[in-house]
Amino acid sequence: MASPAGISGHDGARDQLLSHLRGLDPWQLEDFKLALQCPELLPEGARRIPWADLRAAGPADLLCLLEERFPGRRTWEAALRVFEDLRLSSLCEQMRAELHEMSQVCRLQDPNQEEPETVEETAHRRRYRERLRTRILALWDCTPWPEDHIYLRHVTQREHAELQGLLRPRGAGAPPLTMLLEGAAGVGKTTLATKLVLHWAEGVLFRGRFSYVFYISGHRLAKLGDISFAGLLALDWPDSQVPVEEFRAHPERLLFVIDGAEEVTLGSKGSASRPGADWYQELPAASILFRLLKKELVPEATLLVTAGPPGGRALRGLLLRPCRVGIPGFTEGDRREYLRRFLGDPDVAEEAWRRMRGSETLVRLCAAPLACWAVCAGLKRQLAGSPASALALGAPTPTSLYARLFCSLLAGAEPGLRTGSSAGQWRAFCSLAAEGLWLAAFTFAGDALERWRLEAPFIDGLLRLQILRRVSDCEHCVTFAHRSFQEFFGALFYVLWGARGSLGGVPRHQEMRRWLNHAFADANPYWRQMVRFFFGLLGTDLARQLEEAVGCRMSPGVADEVLDWAEELERCGAVSGRFDFLWLFQCLHETQDENLARRVLNHLPVADLDIQGCEHLRVSSFCLKHCPKLRKLRLSVSRRVLEKKWTSGLGTPEMRVADFRMHQWEDICSVFCSGNLSELDLSNSKLSTASMMRLCLKLGNPRCRLQKLAWKSMAPVEGLRKLGLLLRGDRHLTHLDLSSNSLDAAVSRGVFRMLGHSACGLKYLWNSSLSFLSLADNDLSHVELARLREPPGTATCALKELSLEKGNLSAAACEDLASLLTSTPRLTRLCLGLNPLGDEGVQLLCGSLTRPECVLQRLELWCCRLSTPSCRHLSDALLRSRSLTHLNLRRNSLGDGGVKLLSSALGRADCALQSLNLSHCSLTVAGCRELAHALKCNGHLKILDVGNNDVQDEGLKELCRVLKSPSCVLQTLGLEKCSLTAACCQPLSSVLRSSKSLENLNLLGNDLGPDGVSRLWMPLRKSTCKLRKLGLEKDLCSVVSAELEKLHEKGCFLRVKSQWDFNDPEERWWW
Repeated sequence: MASPAGISGHDGARDQLLSHLRGLDPWQLEDFKLALQCPELLPEGARRIPWADLRAAGPADLLCLLEERFPGRRTWEAALRVFEDLRLSSLCEQMRAELHEMSQVCRLQDPNQEEPETVEETAHRRRYRERLRTRILALWDCTPWPEDHIYLRHVTQREHAELQGLLRPRGAGAPPLTMLLEGAAGVGKTTLATKLVLHWAEGVLFRGRFSYVFYISGHRLAKLGDISFAGLLALDWPDSQVPVEEFRAHPERLLFVIDGAEEVTLGSKGSASRPGADWYQELPAASILFRLLKKELVPEATLLVTAGPPGGRALRGLLLRPCRVGIPGFTEGDRREYLRRFLGDPDVAEEAWRRMRGSETLVRLCAAPLACWAVCAGLKRQLAGSPASALALGAPTPTSLYARLFCSLLAGAEPGLRTGSSAGQWRAFCSLAAEGLWLAAFTFAGDALERWRLEAPFIDGLLRLQILRRVSDCEHCVTFAHRSFQEFFGALFYVLWGARGSLGGVPRHQEMRRWLNHAFADANPYWRQMVRFFFGLLGTDLARQLEEAVGCRMSPGVADEVLDWAEELERCGAVSGRFDFLWLFQCLHETQDENLARRVLNHLPVADLDIQGCEHLRVSSFCLKHCPKLRKLRLSVSRRVLEKKWTSGLGTPEMRVADFRMHQWEDICSVFCSGNLSELDLSNSKLSTASMMRLCLKLGNPRCRLQKLAWKSMAPVEGLRKLGLLLRGDRHLTHLDLSSNSLDAAVSRGVFRMLGHSACGLKYLWNSSLSFLSLADNDLSHVELARLREPPGTATCALKELSLEKGNLSAAACEDLASLLTSTPRLTRLCLGLNPLGDEGVQLLCGSLTRPECVLQRLELWCCRLSTPSCRHLSDALLRSRSLTHLNLRRNSLGDGGVKLLSSALGRADCALQSLNLSHCSLTVAGCRELAHALKCNGHLKILDVGNNDVQDEGLKELCRVLKSPSCVLQTLGLEKCSLTAACCQPLSSVLRSSKSLENLNLLGNDLGPDGVSRLWMPLRKSTCKLRKLGLEKDLCSVVSAELEKLHEKGCFLRVKSQWDFNDPEERWWW
C-alpha cells in the first residue's frame, strides 16, 4: 500500500470565511473594501491592497486578495478587525468562537501530547481487535500494485505522528469531533484511514482514547439492503453477541471510520423516519449512514470520514461542523524521488523532472501514487522509443504518456485483448467508463458488466494488466485502478467510431457537447481531466497508435464536431462571463495540432487569461497566435512566471528554459500587433525588467492598433516611463487606465515629462485621440493637475472621461480641477470619489460647473467628506448647468438639511438632472418629504437612489404620493436597507398599478415579509404594469418563484434579483 506523503489541515476555515463574506450585502461588502484602505485596521507592517483590485472584487476574489496579503491566521484576524469596525457584533462573536475552535484543533492535533491512560481490556475486545486486524490486512492483500511500482516508505515515525495527530482528545466541554479527510482520487485517503484502524487494532494508537473503532466501507454499505445499526456493527463482530449496551454506556469512546461515503446515495434519507437512537430499527443502509453522519444515532461518538471529489462537497453540508483535513498525497520531493528511482539513470531522471515541472498538470497528477506510476511508466516507454523527442524542450502531454503506457501494456497482453474480435468489447468498456462519469459511478458491479455484455475473459485480462482492480469490500465489483484511467477510456469512447451515446437515449455527439459546455461555459472542474484526454486523442498520431492497440476505428468527424460546438458557442454568446479560456487553450495545446487550434480559435473575439505558471504561459503562446479576430484581451501574469534566474551560467539547462519562456512571452506580445486587437487589459501583471521591455516594444509597434489600454497595478512601475515614450503621438488610443501604480513624485514627473513634447508635460494628449484616462488609486497630492489642462494654442482636447478616484486629493487640488472643467471642452465625465475634498473643494468645483464652457454630464463625488454646506453650492450648479445629468453623492453626511437644498433645485422645471444617488447620506422622513415635493415639478429625473437611509414606511409613503402622478418620469428607485416593513407594500402596490414609467425597484435589505410581498405582487400580475426588475431578499424570491414562472409563461419580462447592480458590464470593465 502506498502511504500519503503528508497531511495539510485547513479545518474548513477558508470556506467558513468565504461564507461570512458572501453573507454581506453589497453595501456591507463595499464598506469592508473601504475599511481595508485604512492602515490602522490592517495587521502591523502589512501593505494595503490596491483599490483597483478591491473595487470590482466579489467575495471569492476578495478572500484571495486577503490570503495573499495576510496569509494564514492573519487572514481571519484582518477580516475580524474590519467586521469589528463595521459593528457587525453577532458576526464578530461567531468568528471569535470559530477562531478559538481552530486554535483548539491545532493544539489538540499536536502529536507530542500524551494519550490518556489505557483502560483494562476485556477478552471480547481483544477478539474484536484481532478480527478487525485480519480484515484490514485482507483488504490490503486484495489490492495489487504494478510490479515496477516504487514504495517510497512504509510506516515511518513521521507517518505515525501524522496519524496520531488526527484524533486527539478534545478539551473539556468541546463537542465530539467529526473529521473529514479530503483529497483527489488515489492520494491516500483510504490508506490513511485503514492504517489508523490497523494501528488501533494492533494496540499502537488510541488504545487509551477509544475502546472500539469501527471501519465502515461505503462500497460494502451500498450493496446492503435493510439493516439495523446493531446489525451493521455485528458484521465484523467475532461472535453473535454484540455488546450494544457497552457501546451505549460510553459512546464518547467510540470511533467510526467511514471510508468512501460518497459511494452511497444519501439524499435526505433518514428525515422521513422518526429521529432517535434506536439501534435495532431496520432501515435502508443509506438511512443508517445518513443518521450516523448527522450524529443522530451516536451524538457523542467521534467520526472520521473520507471523501473524494465529487462527494466531498455534499458531505460538507451534511456533517455537523466538520474539521476538514486535506490529503495532498506525494510531496514534490516524493514525486522527484519516485521518478529518479523509476528511471534509474540520475541524469536522465533529472532532465525528465525539469521537463515535467513545466507542466503543472503532470506534477499535480503525480500526487496520487498510482497516477505517478502511470506517468513515469509512460515516460519510460517514451524514452525507450524516442529519447530525443521525449526530452525535447517542453513537457510531454498527459494524454501522450497515458496512450504510450496503455499501448505498451496491450502490446504484451494476451491476444484476446488486442485482436479485431475484441473491438466490440473495447467499445463497450469505453462506454462503461463514460457512463460511470456521467453518473458519478466509479465502482461497477457484475450486473453493470453484464448489461454492457463485457465478457469475463476480457475483464480478467484488464485486471491482470491492472487497468481494473477488484473492490475488496464488494464481491464481484471492479473499479478502475485510478480515476484518471476511467477518464482516459471515457474520453476514448467519444473519439471511437459510432453514433450511440453512453447513456443510451442521446446521440454521442450531443453527449459530447453537453460535457464540453459543462467544462468550459460552466467552468465545472469535474470534467476537466476527461476533456483534456479527449482533446489529446484528437491528435492523429495518438489516434493511429490506439487504433492499432485496441483494434477499433476512430471516428474521422470528431474534430469537425468540436468545430461546430465552438462556432455555436460564439453564435449564442457563451464565450464570455464564466467561460474558461485558459482551460480551452490547455486542451487545444494537448492536441499538439496547430491546424485544429487555428480552426477552433478562428472566430474567438475575446479572451480572459490569468497566467500563473509555466504551463499557462506555454499554452497561451501556442494558442493566441491562432486568434486572428481577437478584439479584447485581459492578460494577467503572476510574478514568478517570467522571473529570470541568473544563478547558473550561460548555456545551462536553467538558462535555456528561461530563454524559452521569454520566446513564449514574445509570441504572446506579438498578438498586440495583429491589427485587430482593440482592447487590452494587463492589470496586476508582475513582469521582469526584460519582459517589460519586450512588452513595451510591441505596444510601440506601428501595427499596434489598441484603442483601450488598462495598465493597473503593474510592476515594475518604471515600465510607465517606457510606455510614455512609446505612446507619444499615438492616434489610436482612446482609453488609458493607470490606476494603482504607486506613482510617487519622481515616477509621476518622469511619466508626465515623457508623455509630452519638450515644451509641455501632457501636451501630446491633446494632440491625440485619447478620450479616457484613469489615474485612480495613485497618490496625486504631489502632482500638478494643471498639467492636465489643454495648453493654449493646441488642437481641441479629445479627453471625455477622467477618473481620479482615490487620489488623495484635497480642497487645494480643486482649483486646478475647476480650471480643468472649463479648459477641456469635451470632458463629460469626472470621477473624484474617495477623495477628501470637503465642502471647500466642492465650492471651487461648482464655480466652474456654472460656466457655459463646462460640458460635464456626470460627476462622481461619493465619499468625499461633504456635508450640508456643499449642497448649497451644488444646488446652484444644478440650476445653472445645462449639461450636468448625473450626480453621485453617496456616502456623504448631507442630512435632511442638505437634501432640502438640493430639492430646491430639483423642484425647478429647468433642472436637467436625470440621475441622483443619495444613498448613505443620513436622509430621514423629512428629507423624503422634500424630495417628494421636488419630484412633483421635475420632468427629467429618471434614477433616484436613497438606499441605506432611515427612510422608514412614512418616508416611502411621501414618495409614493408623487410616484403615482402621470407627470412623474422616474424609472429606477433604490430603496435598499431603508428600514421598510410590510406596511409600505400597500402604497407601493398602488404606485405599481398606476405608474407609467417605473421599471426598476430595489427593495433589498428590508423586512417586507411574505404578506407584504404578496400585496406587492398583485399589480405585477397585470399586463399594464411597467416594472421590469425587482430587488428582493433571497427568502422572498423563493416566495414568488412560482408566480414569476407563470408571468414568464405569459410573456412578461420581469426579473426578480437578490443582488442589485446599476452598472452595465462595459462600464465595470473600463470605469
